[in-house]
Amino acid sequence: MNRRFRLGALERLRSGRLADAARALGAARREVAAALAHREDLRRTLRTTDAPARSAPFEMESAVARRARLREEMGRAGERVGVAQGRELAAIAAWNSARADLRAVEALHERHRLAVADTDARAEQKELDDLAATARRPHAGDDGDDDGGSDGGEARP
Repeated sequence: MNRRFRLGALERLRSGRLADAARALGAARREVAAALAHREDLRRTLRTTDAPARSAPFEMESAVARRARLREEMGRAGERVGVAQGRELAAIAAWNSARADLRAVEALHERHRLAVADTDARAEQKELDDLAATARRPHAGDDGDDDGGSDGGEARP
């Protein structure tokens, strides 16, 4: 069996793609968080923007215009949140795909490691069996007695 895993380059490539997908996912999540924070800031500003209690008509018109502009900005901020969340979902899908691709190659690599280990174990066992068989086999011209041919008077055929 070939001891080298032939898909090692593919495994490294897919590992790199997974790292890239993870970075893209992190960037997408930061973008969503920034968009949500911006929208919340606008919401807070809109809640605290009131017309002065005793004000001239131009001050009232100014406050109304400011609130209308803040509402428009909130609408655009909501759209940016939606776009950012869409990018986050796409990044999650890309990360899941990259992870699945890497896991497939990792499973093949693990199977290869097990096959190599099994082959090594079989070869080692064969060597041990050969050594054991060689140690038990009598040498040519030797009848297997250890005491130099004297076995207590009994003759063997």
